[in-house]
Amino acid sequence: MKPLDLLRGFLTFLDLSGLLMLGLYFLQMIVAALLPAPRRQGVPDESLRFTFLIPALNEAQVIGETVRNLRATVPDARIVVIDDASEDATAALVQELAARDPQVSLLRRAFPEAREGKGKALNWAVSRVIAEREQEGADLRREIFVVVDADGRVTPELIPEARRALSDPDVMGAQARVRIRPSVTRLTPRTVIGRMLEQQQDLEFFIVRHVQLLRQRWHSVGLFGNGQFMRASYLAGQLARGVAPWPDCLSEDFASGLEMRLARRQNRMAFLESAVTQQGLPDLHRFSRQRARWTQGTMQCAPYLPRLWRSPMPLLARLDLTYFVISPWMNGVIVTSLLMQPVRWLMGTQGLVLDATVSLIITVINIGLQLQWIARYQLENRLSAGRVLFTLASLPVYGFALFLSLPMAYKHYFTGRRTWDKSLRHAEPGELGTSAD
Repeated sequence: MKPLDLLRGFLTFLDLSGLLMLGLYFLQMIVAALLPAPRRQGVPDESLRFTFLIPALNEAQVIGETVRNLRATVPDARIVVIDDASEDATAALVQELAARDPQVSLLRRAFPEAREGKGKALNWAVSRVIAEREQEGADLRREIFVVVDADGRVTPELIPEARRALSDPDVMGAQARVRIRPSVTRLTPRTVIGRMLEQQQDLEFFIVRHVQLLRQRWHSVGLFGNGQFMRASYLAGQLARGVAPWPDCLSEDFASGLEMRLARRQNRMAFLESAVTQQGLPDLHRFSRQRARWTQGTMQCAPYLPRLWRSPMPLLARLDLTYFVISPWMNGVIVTSLLMQPVRWLMGTQGLVLDATVSLIITVINIGLQLQWIARYQLENRLSAGRVLFTLASLPVYGFALFLSLPMAYKHYFTGRRTWDKSLRHAEPGELGTSAD
């Protein structure tokens, strides 16, 4: 076969793979939009006890208000802050709160073990908290650990809904809906890009909510860190087998859900409609770095694919999880296909993705999906006409930020860079910041 024929074959493969990925994406979005939300079954289990785990590294700006929110909203819960060798006043603030409140405690990691990633911090802390609960004679089947980010705020409805979902003994984990708290700064030329990114992040989590409700039908809800519920008996079982509940990768939360789903056929995961709120990332560079980390972490989950297809689980669960794990690679295929267009011009050909008819179909479907999501988002949040226009205008900014993150993720993956680029928080109006009571 001639080299030119090989090149044409390669380009056709890129085109067909890109079209397949786009088709799967459109199918998932359409089904998630059309199917009604499943009804929550079961009676709330009032015997469940909750412990909130808050990994913290230099979180003095927000940690105090997060602890106070949890104590006010879930007064019977315990709160464990895991300080990962912070250099600011995080530990001191938590120590002051713990000195006045026995429900609050502080675990401190020290070098050389500290700052090795959120997953390792959680594994270290959970082993210690479980040992304490066992010494107390607690029934670990009724002990629920909840991971909350240092800027997380829970809504009053969250724990009652969790009691209902976790009343099923086969439900080992659950994921709460996430909402973005918008900045209250004035909209100016300097802040407009940041506000657009915040708007799109909340819209993104709105869409994720619908996808999670779809996944709940075959019990493969994704765990995504903030608002992550896990049954202590499952965690103890994993630790006893020498398996880290949170794997050592940059998307340890999603990988923890894969481990949970693969550990036992009966294991189920639920999605909670009640929300955990968090700060958005109003900075283009920081947002792109965060998404690059998420993408790289998903790429690191590729070794799970053989286990997914060997383990007994519903076919739709396998397909859904496989699609999610390979999506960063397929997105790279789509981008490569588009970037190869100059080569096609030199060869006097045109790719399938850039064919006029195919491009029109893709564009119409994509715009239609985006408009229906924004319409649904508007109905839920009662947005003004101006806010709807602002949301529409934000779409290109969000798309550009995601485009920037993909080559960054590939670069970090292939160069072996595994540095944890943590999200930076900011003090919000009315909060105490770094001042202790």
